[in-house]
Amino acid sequence: MPVQAIRRRFAVGTTAVVLGLALVSVAAAQGGAETLHNATRLGGSTSFYMPPMQTTAHLKRMMAQPRIVADIRSVLDQAGLSSTADAVIAMLTNPSATVKGARCADATPADGTLVECDVQPGETLVWMAYRPKRQAPALIQGVRWAGEKPFPAFLFRVTEEDRIYTFVLPKTCANLSLAGVQEISKPPAQISVDRSCAPDGTLRAVVKADGDLSRVARVRVAIDGRSAGELTAPSWSITTDTSGTYSFEASDPTGRSYPVTRASIVVEACPKPPPPPPITVVKPTCDVSLSAARAKGGYQITVDATRSTTGTSEAAPAVSVELRDAAGAVVGRTLTLDSSRTGTIVVRQPGTYRATATVSTPTAVRSGNTRYEGTNTCEASVTIAPPTGGPRFFIDALAGKERRMRPIEGTALEYGQCSPLLGFKFGVAKPFDNGWEVAGAVGAAISLVQANDKIREDELFVDVEVNKYLGGRSFLGTGLSLWDLTRSKTFTPAWLLHFGVPVTKADAKVPVFIIGEGRLFLDHTDNLGSNYLVWGGVRIQFSKR
Repeated sequence: MPVQAIRRRFAVGTTAVVLGLALVSVAAAQGGAETLHNATRLGGSTSFYMPPMQTTAHLKRMMAQPRIVADIRSVLDQAGLSSTADAVIAMLTNPSATVKGARCADATPADGTLVECDVQPGETLVWMAYRPKRQAPALIQGVRWAGEKPFPAFLFRVTEEDRIYTFVLPKTCANLSLAGVQEISKPPAQISVDRSCAPDGTLRAVVKADGDLSRVARVRVAIDGRSAGELTAPSWSITTDTSGTYSFEASDPTGRSYPVTRASIVVEACPKPPPPPPITVVKPTCDVSLSAARAKGGYQITVDATRSTTGTSEAAPAVSVELRDAAGAVVGRTLTLDSSRTGTIVVRQPGTYRATATVSTPTAVRSGNTRYEGTNTCEASVTIAPPTGGPRFFIDALAGKERRMRPIEGTALEYGQCSPLLGFKFGVAKPFDNGWEVAGAVGAAISLVQANDKIREDELFVDVEVNKYLGGRSFLGTGLSLWDLTRSKTFTPAWLLHFGVPVTKADAKVPVFIIGEGRLFLDHTDNLGSNYLVWGGVRIQFSKR
């Protein structure tokens, strides 16, 4: 129903009509064409609800009656406001807030807020609902309150599209009334696009909505017809990096279209930046040297990386050094050099040691078109000769067997006997710088023979060795052995052959070797297959530091 029709005052007879309120027809101002109905009394048989309401609890009790809800929908439909029915019923059933007011004419609450106020004498209503006896609810248009005192009421507002409807519900009769209709202007949403270009040519477009956005729910943004997002509270902005034709469509909370200042804006792409000049990357220079000297507990290797540089004075190089022995095994921990770019590592054994230095630029430095960064490596080696002149003592513990041709007592005959043995040998060696050594040792072989028909004899011997140490610290050796020194009948020289394999690290303070050793007894050179000794065990060395 148009607002003009809602506002129209219908003329009625001048006789009093009992509607749950007393009405008297009076002429409007001189020359007026409309007639207002003066109401002097509320309540009665045509009330929507009895008894009179006092609190919102009474209001909720009333709205719990389906008949009342149906009557409210009926009168709103008669007034052409059926679209507001759901909001009116929701407001009366469960308001979001309730406040106290004085004059209803001064109340302008937000939607959802219920105001308890008074309608003053002389104030008018666009229409008031009532229920004729045994008839459906109806409306009377144009009502002026002409009572002697104000009447208490509930007041609330419903916003729909561009109108605000103010309703009054008298507490005495609950006859829903329309107090007024306010037209709301629709200031269009102001749309803008802030375009900027980054140095690399990247587009940054910030789309914003400004102005009075209280009645705007969202602004849809499309770029070349494809959705690019929505502008919504609280920021009312989006940021994109896409060029093209930006179009905008706004809508209110009900989903209806809302005006915008600009329907579309063309956003141009950013120009491509010129290609950057080529960058020259400079890696650090690695330069390291080693030197060695005797020290307590072994040998001290000094690392000197002072000639290593990043290429720029703005960054000092970071240098770490890993040391390996001749076999490739890592010696100790990786050494991180301090700002002096020097350091020391202590090793226990002579030998050749190789250092791998890693030089890096801790933080990349840019200077013009040159960038200093990255890592570089280099190597250096040092050879520590074994000490000469100092003796090297050793102990061997051995186990094995011998086979010998032994004489038969009282005859010129001999027989062969195999005897299990335990051996112990004590010696001293003289090392040379070229890896050779000469050693002498004295030892004893303890027979483990148990059979009664065999000879059990412990044997004393002396060895002279010549040994050669190889790259992995293993050694091979040969020599002359004088076997069974205490018995003239079984004494014999022997040819000695042996080898040793280290089982400890190169820098071990007490090196240990697994050894294997054999002898050929030379008193029976025509029968060497029955005159030999084979055993094996360990050798422990003690070097004089």
